[in-house]
Amino acid sequence: MILRACHKLFFTGLIFGSLTVSAQQINSRGSNQKSTDTALNRLLGNKKDTVMTHKILLIPFEPKMLMSEIGKEVNAKTHLTYAGITQEMRKELDLAMFGALRRSCVTVSLLDGKQKSDSTLAYIYGSTSYSYDIVPGTTPDAGSKDKTTAKGQYIKNGQLEVPVDYSQRFMNVSILNPKLLTDLSTQYHTDTYVFINELDIKNVDNNSTNLSDETYRREVTVHYSVVDNTGHYISKGVATTYFPYSENDPKEIGEKYFSLVGRLILKNYVDGLNKDKLALQQKKGQSKQN
Repeated sequence: MILRACHKLFFTGLIFGSLTVSAQQINSRGSNQKSTDTALNRLLGNKKDTVMTHKILLIPFEPKMLMSEIGKEVNAKTHLTYAGITQEMRKELDLAMFGALRRSCVTVSLLDGKQKSDSTLAYIYGSTSYSYDIVPGTTPDAGSKDKTTAKGQYIKNGQLEVPVDYSQRFMNVSILNPKLLTDLSTQYHTDTYVFINELDIKNVDNNSTNLSDETYRREVTVHYSVVDNTGHYISKGVATTYFPYSENDPKEIGEKYFSLVGRLILKNYVDGLNKDKLALQQKKGQSKQN
């Protein structure tokens, strides 16, 4: 089911407010020049002709697209309201993504720095929608079917049943405005767009019942889509990591754990580029044979 950009998400147990982020942070967005971190490039198997020639526009998630179960604890630690917590998490994730991507290619952030633009973000959000899609690489699992109907229902022992879908899904972005990518490319001279669609932070099942135990964990899941100028999805899905229950400072969460997610999304992006490059080479090879 497609969720329009105006669809509202409600979360319980969280409190509202505002925040101020220090202008002096690690990996400042003030410069969008790519890094010469060749060690990371070697780790990613990254060649100059694969990533370095691309320019990325980083698009943060909409404030309504935060689903968090730790608002009470973050408020107790920071005294931020829900609006403040949302703003802080949004900026920290954007900063972590910027820091990861700029290691391999020129990256533009719309949330902070020289290219900050609330009007462009509003234009993007108004030109897109969301849908829950199956995570690439996972297999749909709706149970065994004796006979499937056109609506996805099935007949079991003579009875009509609706299967329960246990497939892993993620929030994907859809481009509604056919002019959007062209407009963004013209304005920012970019050819790649990293959409951060949703941020989920939740408590997970743990062996320990002691909330002060360092082994008691939370789960961070970032839903993302990487799209090129033609609307082709280079990479999409989810990136997940974990952090201890005792960590409730958004800045610390961002520096220690969002940064891990950023590196994983970068790796998936590079893998997607390499996959597309291989597919193109195979297609050319087949054309020559024919």
